[in-house]
Amino acid sequence: MSSRASAGFTQPDAEVVVSSLEAAADSLAAQGGALAWGVFRRGGAGQTAHSDVPYRIASMTKSFTAATIGVLASEGLDFDMPLVRILADLEGTSIADRTCRQALTMGTGFTKDDPWADRMESMTAPELIAYLKRGAIPIAPADTGYEYSNLGYALLGLVVESVTGRSFIDTTTAEVLDPLGLTRTGFDVADFPDLAPGIRLDRHGRGHPAELTGPGVFSPIGGVISTVNDIGVWMGAHMDALTMDAPAGAEALPDGSWARILSDNQQSHRLIEVQRSEHHAESVSYGFGLQPRLDSRFGRVVCHSGGYPGYGSHMRWFPDLGMSIVVLGNTTYYPAERVVREAVDAGWASAAGKPELRPTRTSTAAPAPRFPVAKRQSETALRAANLVIDFDEAVADELFAPNMDLDEPRTERRERFAAWRKGLASHRDLQLTAAFTYGDLVMRTPLLGTVTVPDSYIDAEDTPSATITVSLDHLGAVQTITLSD
Repeated sequence: MSSRASAGFTQPDAEVVVSSLEAAADSLAAQGGALAWGVFRRGGAGQTAHSDVPYRIASMTKSFTAATIGVLASEGLDFDMPLVRILADLEGTSIADRTCRQALTMGTGFTKDDPWADRMESMTAPELIAYLKRGAIPIAPADTGYEYSNLGYALLGLVVESVTGRSFIDTTTAEVLDPLGLTRTGFDVADFPDLAPGIRLDRHGRGHPAELTGPGVFSPIGGVISTVNDIGVWMGAHMDALTMDAPAGAEALPDGSWARILSDNQQSHRLIEVQRSEHHAESVSYGFGLQPRLDSRFGRVVCHSGGYPGYGSHMRWFPDLGMSIVVLGNTTYYPAERVVREAVDAGWASAAGKPELRPTRTSTAAPAPRFPVAKRQSETALRAANLVIDFDEAVADELFAPNMDLDEPRTERRERFAAWRKGLASHRDLQLTAAFTYGDLVMRTPLLGTVTVPDSYIDAEDTPSATITVSLDHLGAVQTITLSD
């Protein structure tokens, strides 16, 4: 096949893409994991590995949730109706006036909540409502920018149940999975005895079994289990939707048609960022449960990643090239998006006659306003950062969200903090003994703060300052403490 595709776009070298994925599989195998992947050509045979092994696909689930909501919209659901008019129990909560459209496009103004939400799958609807009534904290006005938040998709699941009178899982199975013949796709780990075992790697690279959760109110954010083969069908259906002609005499695809629903989901509804390199430019947006892009090398690109305890995934298709790729890994937050990006970059470079070339990206995020930061959130972020210097069990008990000890046992967390301090002492001659102060803290949003370690920048070596980033969940509890490299 020629390296030049339609409209002058470049078709990546398939052999190089596959070789890159095989190398990633070998690397994961060395860590005790197993990589499933597939490279598919529209109308042709694909190349796959472990293609019928089920994995948790995490946030790739959102594309299925959006499709289910699209079916309901075709039957009369108003995307712009306040959620409280559908879910009366939201009355009095800070998210009551948000809409399905805002939830679908990550425009509710609520914070990025992956670490917390990824542990909440089995939560019940009454428990979620009770949680929200404790005072969930928005970080921005609705519809003023992009902020990836799982909370909105959990509420979309409740919308499905309220409108249909059936469970979200039953509705999605009947309206989305069954019509496409996705027989190896579902929501309950009990239905998949051959599920690839999820693995948590500690800081020493040792593998530990990841805890499996069952279906619940957060299933719409990341609960789907699927295979490379089924995701191949799913990606193909989306590409077909973008290339399907309207019936004779019609100006557009019929409302309510499967092609119309999947096509709508792939449109750019909210700008995330623009990426550039010396060789390409790429706009990145959010649609309905998907991330549409426009890449100067390939034309239209649509993708979504997934990360879960024990798993990491990414699917990406290229409508103007007729190619699609999926990667499923079984370690916590496996970097599947990076694996796919590097494989595609390598394939593009080979096709362009410059096999050693790799784009170096810079990005410009779409600006978004933020609400003022409350003193309580600043105090929590600072106290959490100071745990890196002096770990106090009582303070951790007070500040930590439920996911923290599940994600990393405290013994391992203390070891990681100690190793980081030791690294600062040996590489930068810094001894962390004094507590950080508010002068060291910058709150980037009401629920995200970064402490910069004083005197940690090394000008002569252009070494960046050492930082500690603390993210808080919707109630202001600590959901991550991230240390710079």
